[in-house]
Amino acid sequence: MKYCPTCRRTYADDTLRFCLDDGALLLSESDSSSNPPSHRSNAATEILSSSSSAQTERMPPSIPTIAQSQPRPTERDLYAAASPPPQPKTQNTALVVGLTVIAMLILLALGGVGAWYFFRSDKTTTANTQSQSNQNRNENAQEKTPNANLKSYTTPNANLAPSPDRTPTPAPVDAAAVREQVTTVLNGWASASRAHDLDKHLSYYADTLDTYYNATNVSSSRVRTDRSRAYKIYTTLDVELSNLKITPDPSGDKATATFDKTWTFEGSEKYSSGSVHQKIWLTKIGGRWRITGEKDLQVYYVNNNRDEANSR
Repeated sequence: MKYCPTCRRTYADDTLRFCLDDGALLLSESDSSSNPPSHRSNAATEILSSSSSAQTERMPPSIPTIAQSQPRPTERDLYAAASPPPQPKTQNTALVVGLTVIAMLILLALGGVGAWYFFRSDKTTTANTQSQSNQNRNENAQEKTPNANLKSYTTPNANLAPSPDRTPTPAPVDAAAVREQVTTVLNGWASASRAHDLDKHLSYYADTLDTYYNATNVSSSRVRTDRSRAYKIYTTLDVELSNLKITPDPSGDKATATFDKTWTFEGSEKYSSGSVHQKIWLTKIGGRWRITGEKDLQVYYVNNNRDEANSR
């Protein structure tokens, strides 16, 4: 319990410090036990009286007293004086607004990137799905549509020709077998010359030769004429082949052969010997290898003098 020493008003609120009527400092009951209120009031009255008389004599009557110039404080003013002044919040508010704006921009950027990836993946998935669907429809149409060239659609025959849009993979070429076959052809070609068998010798040629020494597109009849003239002049035709190299074509139906050809032709009136590096082109026609080209690549030597050949 507190009371005002001036107006003697009591207050039950212990948190009050000043009187609400005259603004005097409130005292508690413990203070009144040590100092009686009557004594302090009389003493204060005496002091104030003496001091008031002294001040009245010294101060001019025109100057107002402090009690007359200052209004009596209210309870609100006392609470306002006791509480600390409010701190400015302008800086904190600006900081919060700035951080909020930055956070929103980051969220918008992340959302835009996520949307871009989502739509991109969705477009890719849609394109793949449509491509796969079109492929399935095409395969189903090919399976259900019979061949228009067939009179009746029955069990597929293995002997039927493959579809034009499905070219079968060619079987790998057996290079060793091609070399063996071409070697047999060239040996028979040379053997027929040695035996003066013109028909058998011409059977190794195609009907038309793409290359025949310095000429092109030559008929086999010209080859027959040249060989027939040689067979009439020379009674002995000795032909030998060496350094044979055969190169098969990737298709397996063509090949080239290079070799050294050495010959000795003898007749009653004429003589001829020599050696050349020759090339022959071959093509498989009707299941047989035929010569389609013949040419000398290099002439090593030629001798048409019998006496000179015997002297060597």
